[in-house]
Amino acid sequence: MYETLTDKRAILNTIGCLMLDPTLIDDIDRPLDRTDFDTEALYELLYVAIFNSYMQGVKDINEFTIDSYLSSYKEQYEIFQTNDGLNYLASAREMSSLDNYDYYYHRLRKYSLLRYYEKKGYSTKSIFDPTVSVEELTKEMEKFDNYTEQDIVGMVETDLVISPTIKYCTNMLTTEIQAADGVWDLIQSFMKIPDVGVPLNNDGLNTIARGARKGCLYMRSSAQGCGKSRMAVGDAVKISIPYYYDIKSKEWKYTGMSEPTLYITTEMAVDEIQTMLIAAVCKVNEEHILYGEYKEGELERVKTATQYVQSSPIYIVHIPDFSIDDIKNIIKKYNREYQVEYIFFDYIWNSLRLMSEVSNKTRMGGLKEHQLLLVFSTELKTLAQQLNVHISTASQLNGEAQNALIKDQNLLAGAKALSNKLDVGIVSMPPNTRETEKLDTIIQNHFGLRMPNMGHWVYKVRRGRLTKLIIWSDIDLGTMTEKALFVTDFDFNLIDIDFTQIEQVEAKIQEHSVLESQVHDEKSKIIEESVSEIIEEKQATHRSFDW
Repeated sequence: MYETLTDKRAILNTIGCLMLDPTLIDDIDRPLDRTDFDTEALYELLYVAIFNSYMQGVKDINEFTIDSYLSSYKEQYEIFQTNDGLNYLASAREMSSLDNYDYYYHRLRKYSLLRYYEKKGYSTKSIFDPTVSVEELTKEMEKFDNYTEQDIVGMVETDLVISPTIKYCTNMLTTEIQAADGVWDLIQSFMKIPDVGVPLNNDGLNTIARGARKGCLYMRSSAQGCGKSRMAVGDAVKISIPYYYDIKSKEWKYTGMSEPTLYITTEMAVDEIQTMLIAAVCKVNEEHILYGEYKEGELERVKTATQYVQSSPIYIVHIPDFSIDDIKNIIKKYNREYQVEYIFFDYIWNSLRLMSEVSNKTRMGGLKEHQLLLVFSTELKTLAQQLNVHISTASQLNGEAQNALIKDQNLLAGAKALSNKLDVGIVSMPPNTRETEKLDTIIQNHFGLRMPNMGHWVYKVRRGRLTKLIIWSDIDLGTMTEKALFVTDFDFNLIDIDFTQIEQVEAKIQEHSVLESQVHDEKSKIIEESVSEIIEEKQATHRSFDW
């Protein structure tokens, strides 16, 4: 039925490569399934035989190994013999090349994806039409060769989901009321529970931005290598992990903050984020962890921090090439399955999949970078409102940032329009020589102040009375420890702001805290569940396909 949606050469090469290197079956970046080979009974049973043999510990797989394996199954062995399976496998092994595996693998998967949609009742002729004339078939094949599996999924999604949604569905965020409807209840609600979010790692930001508010999009922009990822990790730890080691008192402190939190990383690998998390909790410089060289007592703190991280509701997702829908779907998944309400996305940039996605959706090619990034920030803000979650993200700065007199949205790399949808916009940079001189004058004239090593230029706070201010801080990027020192305006005039935890923030902490006894119970439970999951996972990896 699907003979025209099959590439027999791709099947031959894939089966041959699996014999040459059976470990390809474990390649999580290039997964296979028996449905990829279900166009003929012979192909499917050969894949199943190779898969099951490998899972049963056979390392050297060839045509004779498979013949021996199938001989135990009468019906399957008859198919194998009728189709001259021995010669087919010998040819597959001799003609296949591991260097070409990736090419044939993706051809195999693309055809399998087309068959999947056809079985679901969706005509795939708009993607690849094998019924065209011989003259047009070459162009059709060239077009199909240039598609990736994700491109095909995107086209079907556009046809079945995005286009009908735009045409027939009302915007879910549209609200229509008389201007005073419910306004008194709103005012009273702020008297009872002020619009304050859970605290971030910087007390100055908690005062000026009112913490990490839900339904809001925050963005921190910084030059490369200035620590925007580390500052985001510090915020994530503050929200999700209820313990940290206090260097001064030399004891573990309990905060009670244990909010489900998601960290989405695009450039840094998972293990890079993990070591930062541990360092932020135990206050052991990350370099000591990376080099495995610890001072007295540090290794024990690292072990304890590992347990606290394990028992806390914080999750990491690494996605190096992403589209808007990828990020939205990840956030929706963790919000639905793990009740995550605080998301850190590191960071907004113009990926290849993003360009391809927006071009497909809008049917417009050649969109400029600032247009793409504006679309992205708009989607993140909309999602924050839809799910009533907090999203913090980041962006790069352009080349003028280091010497700019004013550090605001005009320095955002790619698009200053990124700031349009933000609730809080910050540029974080170490002070340059000119700024250090101005700061030195302030410090000399005010007893008790010390020189900061980081300035957070807060250029936007939606619904905030404090904005166009610089929070000058002392930050240790090795342990993600930060202390707000003082605040100036953009003209370097000292502003009197109290960084002490205000009553509303204390109330918010109490509202979102859990009892310390509950954390210990939960930690034990999670560790037990983790062990069970590992055992189950190991058992699952040694499964076999049933005939």
